[in-house]
Amino acid sequence: MCRTVTTVLLVLETVLLALVVLFVVGLLRSHAEILRRLAAIEGGDVEGRSVPERMISTGTAAFDIVGETLTGDSVKVRLGAGSPTTLLAFLSSGCAACGPLWESLDQDARIPADARLVIVAKGPDQESMTSLRELAPRAREVLMSTAAWGDYAVPASPHFVLVDGGSGRIAGRGTAASWEQIVSMVEQAVSDGSVAGAEGAPSRVRTTSERAGRAEDTLAAAGITAGHPSLYPAGNVPGAGERA
Repeated sequence: MCRTVTTVLLVLETVLLALVVLFVVGLLRSHAEILRRLAAIEGGDVEGRSVPERMISTGTAAFDIVGETLTGDSVKVRLGAGSPTTLLAFLSSGCAACGPLWESLDQDARIPADARLVIVAKGPDQESMTSLRELAPRAREVLMSTAAWGDYAVPASPHFVLVDGGSGRIAGRGTAASWEQIVSMVEQAVSDGSVAGAEGAPSRVRTTSERAGRAEDTLAAAGITAGHPSLYPAGNVPGAGERA
């Protein structure tokens, strides 16, 4: 009887050990998959090229773009120092929000800052070539390059990147639902001093303190100083109770 109980206990221990091993293996596989996905997000691969680990933001040196035209010709767009100030428009044939922008660009839209406009779509393997040819403005430069979307860490389309030709650095980036908003974004970048002026003055990105100082100067010129009621829409003006 004692031997039978011992055998049953050994069998149970063996089964429990096997279950524990399977559970641990499952956890390790799950952990490995999580790490793999995190690696893909942080430094993932787009057509064999690694996505930059850091966010490509204002002040970052721009990348040249290599791709092909809608007719299959290879082309390289130089974006280093001394190149024309360029507005990169990352649009896609399958993007519903891109529709109004495609139409605006086909209607002789004004390009701010005298910038060169380059529309960047993904490669032929990720675009509907029929739709892309129908959408592409005839008087605009359209380049297909999936690698460029990775180089510039484009989160989604539509997305725009303004590159200052004088410095070869990114002067601004963002997304918008209309061309008017893009024009406003570019003009703001120019106003902030991120893009070289017509005289070719060196470009410079303003610091946060400089932007804040500029805003304070503008308010002061309009007669709005510290403690002005318009700065406190809820009516909670500091010191108001004391003055009363």
